[in-house]
Amino acid sequence: MKRAELGATLPTIVALLLAAGCSLSLDRRPTAVTVQTEPAALARRTVARGLANPRAMLRGDGGSLLVATAGTGRPGEETSGAVLILNDLDNDGRYDSQGERHPLLKDAPSVNIAGLVHRDEVFGMAALARGGGRVLASVAFFDRPSSLWSVAGDSVELWTEVEANVNDLVFDNARGVWFAVSSSTDQLLRLDDKGRAEVITDFVELENGQDPVPGYLTLDHDNDRLLVSLFSGSTEGDSGGLGTEFVRGAGRIMSIDPDTGETETLLTGLTAPTDLVLVGQQRLLVLEFCDGFLDPMTNDQGSMSEVSHGGFRRFSGRLLDVDLATGAARLLAEGLDTPTNLLLAGSDVLVSEGMGTPGRPIPGPEGEVRLDGFIEAFSGRF
Repeated sequence: MKRAELGATLPTIVALLLAAGCSLSLDRRPTAVTVQTEPAALARRTVARGLANPRAMLRGDGGSLLVATAGTGRPGEETSGAVLILNDLDNDGRYDSQGERHPLLKDAPSVNIAGLVHRDEVFGMAALARGGGRVLASVAFFDRPSSLWSVAGDSVELWTEVEANVNDLVFDNARGVWFAVSSSTDQLLRLDDKGRAEVITDFVELENGQDPVPGYLTLDHDNDRLLVSLFSGSTEGDSGGLGTEFVRGAGRIMSIDPDTGETETLLTGLTAPTDLVLVGQQRLLVLEFCDGFLDPMTNDQGSMSEVSHGGFRRFSGRLLDVDLATGAARLLAEGLDTPTNLLLAGSDVLVSEGMGTPGRPIPGPEGEVRLDGFIEAFSGRF
């Protein structure tokens, strides 16, 4: 067959196959992320310390910063989670001075699941998101429903409960609905304006049999799709093995159709990706939580008092700037301590860090340090 004839015949073949009920996959191959070795020259400063497992951040009124904190997770401190309002009253660029932190929501549940997964993981307050005329904050747990709270000024009230671990959520203005990821059930959810949830995507196992563990999502308005990070789980399951049987480079970024829930693998080769933020149409800022898993532990007093990574290699996280078309990534920052959440704040990128039991001894870049929850700001040319 001549090339001209083939070109003329292909649409006919496609039409016949579709009419016969066949499906065609024309998705492009996923792009592997390749990271440059030298980090970008960004200014780096700590803007808040002493936070008990900081998670999501959100800009508030008058330049304030809202921060969800999951709490300490310690026995006897099961209601140490909070949503804090931070105000830089003395204009020193930090939120550590007296009177600069005010609890908006307090006494939120907090639990450490080291006894189950053998990693120093604290669950509690997780997401903060604005949309539909409200701000929502989620209290997310590993093995029980999540509660979503509506925040308006200084008023906080329960909006709905969801049978899932809502670790992150985003509002879609065009559709008037919320989308959320559940890392415990490996699902993408859609919530209507009444808080009623439905599953639109069940993420499938990864190549080595790990749970996919969707952790964070963002809405790509220009391409009308959702982007979801898959952290990836242990090859031994939630409670099997030592809790450190993770595969480096197994994490990925997925593209999901908001209407049908159909998925496509967009980026591969990431290790434990967490939060992600779009910059323009082709660039994606992505956090990697750590570069390895070691020193499994329990939540007993002896285990908490020993110098240990606690399941995650401390101070090995990274902030990447990925070109979605090529997978080429600029290394914006390295040496982050278990970073979970991102926020674009003017010319700064804010990163929340410090997963685990506050005050526990951990290996630092230059020796033993005490685990602390903190927020760093990065500024420069992105």
